[in-house]
Amino acid sequence: MKKPAIILVPGSWHTGVDYFSLTTRLQQAGYDVHALDMPSTSGSTSQDIWKDDVAYIRSIIVRLCDAAQEVVVVMHSRGGQVGGDAVENLGKSQRTEEGKSGGVIRMLYICAFALAEGVTLFDATKDPPSWIHFYDERSMMMPMTVGKMFYSDCSADLVEKQAERLRPVPTGTMSDHKVEYAAWKHLPSTYLICEQDNALPMAAQEAMISQPGAHFDVERCAASHSPFHSMPDFTAQVVRRAAGEQI
Repeated sequence: MKKPAIILVPGSWHTGVDYFSLTTRLQQAGYDVHALDMPSTSGSTSQDIWKDDVAYIRSIIVRLCDAAQEVVVVMHSRGGQVGGDAVENLGKSQRTEEGKSGGVIRMLYICAFALAEGVTLFDATKDPPSWIHFYDERSMMMPMTVGKMFYSDCSADLVEKQAERLRPVPTGTMSDHKVEYAAWKHLPSTYLICEQDNALPMAAQEAMISQPGAHFDVERCAASHSPFHSMPDFTAQVVRRAAGEQI
């Protein structure tokens, strides 16, 4: 039986290459993996470029679904917001009812934002986090103290390399984008709680999996905001279980 395709949606400031350890392990396990580069990390200053993020993710998923492929959407951090919006009407059960093949069979949130309709990321965090640096009249932003916030359980060498890879994004991706489709209410979903996360604290993750309409399968690990770096074998196993493997 053909394995589902894996769509990997990065968090803010990250690109597909940042998930290389996870991607490699999944490919070795026989998966077709698509680690995406978001338009919002392209250097554009457009404040509504989040719409391009959603459209891009959706285009990749639609192409796979139309090729009769089942899809698991793996989302990290902000990826939960844009990834969720991108899958509206693409669930396998709905596509089957419409006489179409393929479809999304599961959403996997890796310490990701699983928000209700009409909520922005800055709504969810109450205020812009203090570790975000704004510039160009607050139109663009970059994270500060990334070792502490994103990679606190990773090696100094990896932290240095990752800090160099991160890319600026428009502030509108967090201040203006209101969730349009809460995918976790409609599609089978798994949430990986990262208990040592400094960027999206465990309490916030716990609140999201407990909100009205949530029915997550929950996995846990004692990792920071980036378990795909500090615990890549475990994270790959979580993805494979989300894809239906019994491991």
